[in-house]
Amino acid sequence: MKTSAQVKIVEYHEGLARGVAKMWNESRDDWGGDSAVMSEQDVIEKEANSANLHLFLALVGEEVVGYCGLSEYKEDEGSLYIPLLNVHPSYQGLKIGKQLVLRAIEKTVELNWPRLDLFTWAGNTKAVPLYKKCGFFWEERDDVTHLMNFIPMVLQVEWLRPFFEKHNWYTTSQRNIEVKPDGIKENGHTYYEYRWEAGNEFVRIQVERTGRGFRLIETQDLLVEMKLPAFKLLEKEEHLVTYRIVNKTDQSMAVSILGKSTMTVDHSFIETLDIKDEWVGEVPLKLTMAKSEPSPWKTHPVVEVNLEMNGSVFPLKMGVYPKKAGKLHFRSMKKNWIPQQKGTVNLDLESQLEEETTWTIKLPVNEVVKWQLSEVKTTLQGKERVSIPLDCELLKNGFLTEEVEVHVQRPNGQSFTFTTNLSIAFPGAGAKFGGESEGYWYIYNGPYFVKIEKRNHIAKIGSIRSKQAPLTLLTPKIGKPYSEEFSKKEATSVEFINCNEASVIKTTLDSEAFPHLTLHTSFTLYGDGLVELKHEINNEGQDEKESISLLQPFIPKFDNMAIPQKEGVMIGNEATIPFTPYISDKDISEPWMFTSASNGETKAIAWPKEAIGRKDDWRFAVEYKLGTIGSSGKASFGPIQIGINTVMTWSDWRELVVEEGTNRLKELPLYTLEAEGGNMISAVGEKVDYSFHSMLTPYVHGSLMLQHNGKLYMKETKFEDAVHHITLQLEHKQPGIQSITGDFRSSSHRAQVQSLQLVKGKREVTTVESNGIWTVQNGVIEYKASSTYFPGVYSLTYKGEESLHHQYPEAGPKAWWNPWGGGLRYTFQNVSAYSMMKENTTVESVTKVDEYGHQWTGLCISTAFTEHETMKGVVLRQFALTLPEVPVIALFAEIEQSSGRTFTTEVLDLEAFIKPAEKLTSCYANMPTEGTIHTYYAGVEEFILKDTPFVTIGSDEREDDLIVIHPREKKMAELYMNQEVMLVASETDWSASSGEIVRIQPTIMLFGDGKQTHYTQLQRLSFK
Repeated sequence: MKTSAQVKIVEYHEGLARGVAKMWNESRDDWGGDSAVMSEQDVIEKEANSANLHLFLALVGEEVVGYCGLSEYKEDEGSLYIPLLNVHPSYQGLKIGKQLVLRAIEKTVELNWPRLDLFTWAGNTKAVPLYKKCGFFWEERDDVTHLMNFIPMVLQVEWLRPFFEKHNWYTTSQRNIEVKPDGIKENGHTYYEYRWEAGNEFVRIQVERTGRGFRLIETQDLLVEMKLPAFKLLEKEEHLVTYRIVNKTDQSMAVSILGKSTMTVDHSFIETLDIKDEWVGEVPLKLTMAKSEPSPWKTHPVVEVNLEMNGSVFPLKMGVYPKKAGKLHFRSMKKNWIPQQKGTVNLDLESQLEEETTWTIKLPVNEVVKWQLSEVKTTLQGKERVSIPLDCELLKNGFLTEEVEVHVQRPNGQSFTFTTNLSIAFPGAGAKFGGESEGYWYIYNGPYFVKIEKRNHIAKIGSIRSKQAPLTLLTPKIGKPYSEEFSKKEATSVEFINCNEASVIKTTLDSEAFPHLTLHTSFTLYGDGLVELKHEINNEGQDEKESISLLQPFIPKFDNMAIPQKEGVMIGNEATIPFTPYISDKDISEPWMFTSASNGETKAIAWPKEAIGRKDDWRFAVEYKLGTIGSSGKASFGPIQIGINTVMTWSDWRELVVEEGTNRLKELPLYTLEAEGGNMISAVGEKVDYSFHSMLTPYVHGSLMLQHNGKLYMKETKFEDAVHHITLQLEHKQPGIQSITGDFRSSSHRAQVQSLQLVKGKREVTTVESNGIWTVQNGVIEYKASSTYFPGVYSLTYKGEESLHHQYPEAGPKAWWNPWGGGLRYTFQNVSAYSMMKENTTVESVTKVDEYGHQWTGLCISTAFTEHETMKGVVLRQFALTLPEVPVIALFAEIEQSSGRTFTTEVLDLEAFIKPAEKLTSCYANMPTEGTIHTYYAGVEEFILKDTPFVTIGSDEREDDLIVIHPREKKMAELYMNQEVMLVASETDWSASSGEIVRIQPTIMLFGDGKQTHYTQLQRLSFK
């Protein structure tokens, strides 16, 4: 039987990492039920990079059954934080959570911190009683579920120490536990109340929410309290703070009260008293507005005093919200502004006065906009909000920041003025500028922007035209251990720079965790949505700093992702969006990521090769390990590159950010059913292992059922098997194109799976030349080429029936073409058919090896350009290859460039004139579409059909279809029809310097069932 007495609380060390991993893997149902799998090494690395000051684990025997981190709270000063608390589901009920939380509170007291915070989710109501019994208060907020614990501050009050030395604070607590936000409401303030009782002794304390301090302390001997007239108080006016002290003993008390002042709060005074029973006093207070309004994330400005009685000090303080008479904001619904264009800006007014007032606002003359009216006058009721449209003309794109004076008239004739800053951006095409509002710094370049939050240096990068959320870069951290200090600091300096090509913002943050280190960060924003993020750390001290690292976290969203892996590029082609733990960061082979939304918008990021891209809990991060920075030295690193709609495809992003000379990468879907190792070719009688495989970290567990040749094959795995694939072995006894279909089923997934296998027969592929005609036969298909006819394959037959459209033996005019030879051919877009036929073309037999080592045999049709002025010195080789007894032909081209010049962004076309029947009007094309019409007949009218990965060509006269699979790296593909021809075509860009050979990816043509949709796996085929 498990009991709480068996539980032991210990601090984490790496020897417990395996047990921690096991606990997390067995606790996933309590955390939303995700399938993330954590290993011992994952735990070691996570905790080595963690910001935890301490990590407490609960053990029952050797089993790790509980986890509680303790770190510095990143959102506010003066608090530690429990970032993560977990109890193994099999050990809940043993009060393990209580023991872990109490240990965290105990350590907070030991470290002399006044407060302990935590967050939870709104639905985690079962944990609320535990938290409240341990001293936490649930803060009433709309944005988060935040809890604060002031027990450490209570235990540090000297006057109360005798009570808590005699009595346990947990067992003597008299708090009423309710599953709802806490607080006593009074004049806009919220008070949290503790009460402890033991015999005739008691302690009652009230903590004011925003000041995070005591506003009332009461025992059986004494009561002290302070009270403000309201939470929100007008600046520059006198307010009275009420203090009350009740002496419940028969001895008089000597009391001194010392008020404190800051730049915001003027409350300096000294009062010396001798109190026999009760004293009440009022002391004036004046407030001054800070640069920005108090944040709900942070401790507010406080009205604070120290009371000293009989040698003991009682700190009292309450949060206050200084306010002006009103709030003013410029806002506009217009996103794009054009100089000299008229528009409307809304001036939003909010009175913070109780009575009706009349406001007069003078709009200052400026260089950005010309106001139609120079003055606005309006009457507002108490606490009323109004929005006034202001007509204006834009003089130039930019950031308008102006100090505005507001004259306020009261009904009794008294008046006063207050000033406020108004700011608004006017972005537009090509406009580069920067500026600041109350809470943010901005730079713009055209529609693109970088927005940096002042209070925590979180940056958002996006576009005003985007329908998607901006990319979020979280606060950078210096380590190790990594400090959260910059999440609570505003930059000490900010600089805006406009270059010819970019808009730049530079910020500076001074570190206290690493004294004398200064972090400089610059964002360079280009007009195409590309951002370069650079960091620099300066050591301004006399001593060198060792083992310095920098972490730049960001929030990824892996929808339609492309992430480079060792075997290719992992493509997020599923409806589900993976969580960060589902990505194996160690398998990322190149320093970039790319995502695309369903509306075509893209986001991408890349980091320097000397940096590391890795998981950072639920975030992702770029990490620099800088080593030692000498005295007065600096370390510069970057750039991290971010693209917002900069490019449309992952391959374009890779080309932009990765060094030249990298190999092509094939696309790898998240889940696949394929032959082991991706080898889609085998021989008759060969046993092939087919695996249902996941590219993600969660284990594959469930049942796989495959059907082939009328037989059913099945295998099942469990989560405990810890595998990422399920494998079944099949034997193919017939050559040709074999389709394997089936189902994968688990408790959370249902999937239809299918794969394609090209099974080679035992016949050999033959190539024969006779009277200038080269014929290739593989036992099921036959195709022909002739150097004297037209440079390409002119005939392709399957089961003795022709599938291509040609006019052998003599090319001539046809529709738009002259000369026209039909068939299959590659051609340069800048070379006419007439010019190409003037060049020397030869045909020869050839054998090529694919990436899996299989031999393909067929023809190489070479055209050496000696006459064409531009292409002179170039050789175009067209390959048409096949496998024994497989109705497939692979077409690709090589360009040998020896022209003595460089070619850039040239276009090579592939043309396939297809006619699988005697009558063109009985031939049709079927294409993947989201529209209504899916089949088009040739020979009737003119059609141009859009780009698709593949097209199926069929005929009313035949059962078999011809499927044309375009290469992924094509520039464009289309299908053209008119009364005379049906043309399947594609374009591919190529560039080459002199002496270079360029190879174009294969186009695959095969005969089979056009209703199948998994032919696109053949796009991964490549040749050596």
